[in-house]
Amino acid sequence: MEPYVYRTSIRKSVDEDRVEIVAGFRDIIQRGLRVQLRLVNYYKGLPISYPATLVEVNGGLLELDVHPQQAVALEASRRTCLKCSYFDLPLLAEVKDVDVRRMTASLHKFCYVEIMAEQRVSLRLELEPPCDAEIRTGSDPVEGKVLDISLGGFSIRTPRPCGLTRGAEVPVRVMVPNLLQNSHTPLEANATVVNIASDGSGEICRFSTCSDPHAEEVISRFIFQRQVDLIRELKEQS
Repeated sequence: MEPYVYRTSIRKSVDEDRVEIVAGFRDIIQRGLRVQLRLVNYYKGLPISYPATLVEVNGGLLELDVHPQQAVALEASRRTCLKCSYFDLPLLAEVKDVDVRRMTASLHKFCYVEIMAEQRVSLRLELEPPCDAEIRTGSDPVEGKVLDISLGGFSIRTPRPCGLTRGAEVPVRVMVPNLLQNSHTPLEANATVVNIASDGSGEICRFSTCSDPHAEEVISRFIFQRQVDLIRELKEQS
């Protein structure tokens, strides 16, 4: 699960928070408390959230029974967020083990978080494979690949620095897949730089856009088609 999905919220210290969280789960099990517990993953951008059942706490390890599609998402991301009515903040945990066939998972290394992805206005889905894009920075356009897309913007990886800064507005051209027709639709927009990060082989630029009706139609169609494909993929693997 990508770091931009959540933001860590340390209360005392990393170690003290971890001890407190594990003690909380142990208290739930020992006292037989009735709590609501859901796991939250973003499988290639698609929110996957199902109830989970507490089984036991062994040292710092939490054993759970999980939904089969959640198990697939856990295996893919190796992290998950937990929403438990016992705690007043969501939690993040690393996945130590997961068995998709048996629908079980072991979690550890807990911390408190805020789930930033829940504050998004629209769904952001990853593209497989990434599609072509062009950032038109003056007379020297930068070619790149669109990694994810939503109605409010997209992320583009470039093989070299773009020379952009946060808040800059530039013309961008992206090729949005039409999954049913196995084709691409070109979209051009003035995009505002939200964030820039280096990934070792270039940069990842996140852009926000103000979509026009045509762009919204093209992107909405892709998002619907992509959701259908991801749900089918999860069911086939579970």
